Amino acid sequence: MFKNRTKEKLAAGKVVWGVMSSDPSPYALEALGYAGFDWVLLDNEHGFVTVAAIEGCVRACEITGMTPMVRPIITRPEFIRPFMDLGAHGVQVPQVDTVEEARVAVDAVKYAPLGKRGYGPSRYNRGYSGAEWVQVSNQETLVCIMIESPKGVQNAEAIARVPGVDVVFVGQGDLSLAMGYPGQMAHPEVTKAAEGAVKAILKAGKVPGCSCPPDAIAFWLERGVRYFHSSFGQVVAQGSQLWLKNARDAAAKLGVAS
Repeated sequence: MFKNRTKEKLAAGKVVWGVMSSDPSPYALEALGYAGFDWVLLDNEHGFVTVAAIEGCVRACEITGMTPMVRPIITRPEFIRPFMDLGAHGVQVPQVDTVEEARVAVDAVKYAPLGKRGYGPSRYNRGYSGAEWVQVSNQETLVCIMIESPKGVQNAEAIARVPGVDVVFVGQGDLSLAMGYPGQMAHPEVTKAAEGAVKAILKAGKVPGCSCPPDAIAFWLERGVRYFHSSFGQVVAQGSQLWLKNARDAAAKLGVAS
């Protein structure tokens, strides 16, 4: 049975924890899944995740129960549909400013009558009949829209109300650039804009998402965000630093140079 566990948890009001990976290594993805992440953002926009690599990525994720989401390079059907046909459980599409752009994403992910996706699954309908697969896919696939500009923030509620949109993710990195505070994701003006967007998303009855440092998670949880992700580089670096600190402390206690 095909089940999107991340979508299921969100529907139950739970928080989902993700990790972004630019690396399509199935070995690395399995490790992330067994570590306990709910979902992974397979990055085609800024990383090495390609259509040719996606099937192996999906299988590695499914082994561990981690939901494979793809961030395509752009919000166009021809860049979204191949990933969906090869098994992605959903997409997180970047740089969406308008209702029309959000509808393009939904149309590329969902079959009729919910969208305009062409019927051509390459994974044998996961054992379902054709009619069953269309129904199951429309029910289980997840559409996350990224708003990353002042225009997107302004249109947050309308974008969130588009049928088929599940999550609206406030991308504070690009938002900080667009607002004239490059790299300052915690700048008061950027935070203010992001807070306004989160309120608008919640008003529309959809799930807000964001990426933030660990020390800011509580802040965004209190404001209703339920969809978070870290990054592969960050979790590897932090885990490595912790291991090295513990190892060096143990050596120092014994007077062993390192």
